[in-house]
Amino acid sequence: MLASVVRVPWHTPHGGYDRLLDHLPEVRPLPGPVSPLTARVVRRAHPTLARHCPLPFYPAEHFATDLRLLTSREAAHVLYGEEQYWFSRRRPGPTVVTYHQPPARLKQLLPPGTWRKLAPTAARIIVLAPHQQAFFTGLMPAERIHLVPHGIDTTTFTPAGQPATDRPLVLTVGWWLRDWTVLDTVHAQLHRRYGDAIELLVVTRKARTRPWHPAARVLEGVSEQTLIGLYRRAAVMLLPLEDATANNALLEALACGTPVVATDIGGIRHYTGPSQAAQLTPPGDAGASADAVEKILAETGTAAHAIRRALARERAELFAWPLIADRMRDVYQLLEQR
Repeated sequence: MLASVVRVPWHTPHGGYDRLLDHLPEVRPLPGPVSPLTARVVRRAHPTLARHCPLPFYPAEHFATDLRLLTSREAAHVLYGEEQYWFSRRRPGPTVVTYHQPPARLKQLLPPGTWRKLAPTAARIIVLAPHQQAFFTGLMPAERIHLVPHGIDTTTFTPAGQPATDRPLVLTVGWWLRDWTVLDTVHAQLHRRYGDAIELLVVTRKARTRPWHPAARVLEGVSEQTLIGLYRRAAVMLLPLEDATANNALLEALACGTPVVATDIGGIRHYTGPSQAAQLTPPGDAGASADAVEKILAETGTAAHAIRRALARERAELFAWPLIADRMRDVYQLLEQR
């Protein structure tokens, strides 16, 4: 079994979807080392062939992986279908493809006619949230579409003691599909009420692309250990979203025992469940988000907050990578029954 992997550069060493392969030793990741001749062929062919690929993000390393899959009859798993699965749709071997983006984004990615041709070329499709299933069932038989959630490394992202209560931290992490308007409004409301008695912190790879509330501290390029330390120290994780399937920051926070306030949109409820570890608020409702954050801040240092932290960790353990890997093996076994 092969796996098509291009490492997402902004994920931490133990974060990201490709960490699934750490628990599937029977799967051989691609790309591996390539010969100088292959590298030259890729560099020369990529500019021309990329013009015939409708995927908007298709750099040379994705093309190199696609090229290697195209010539193999071995079963394969393409981990990021939105970015890595185009030419290899014509490969002779069976292919499992995981799609990460919510339906609205998938519709923007390719026109309907292209999706109708592309989706059925996969032997199996993996989705990360229930609302993605409806998108793909309109394109191929439902029995070939499988919900296997995103996972989290629960041995790296772990709780550690209780957060400080003298100046509680409200933490936001990430950039993709974040609702910055809601975040700015919540920051303004919290600062008006608490002033410098609380800390507002954003960890993002888009630190210089927009203005932030003056009370918020913004970090970029932090190490994994620094990020884990922030999760552990935070009284609450504030995650306003425009859309979502799975969310790395959500799972990382829960695994570190951090209570979450998140937008109730897309697949978020599938990951948080009904647990008190997460307060879900309506899309675009900054007032509800601020109220939810204040409720958790008021509990900081109490038994109620400790219970939330324990429930957060308990919820994350349901998505530990070994459990997700077992579910993925069930899908792989179906390839052998073709």
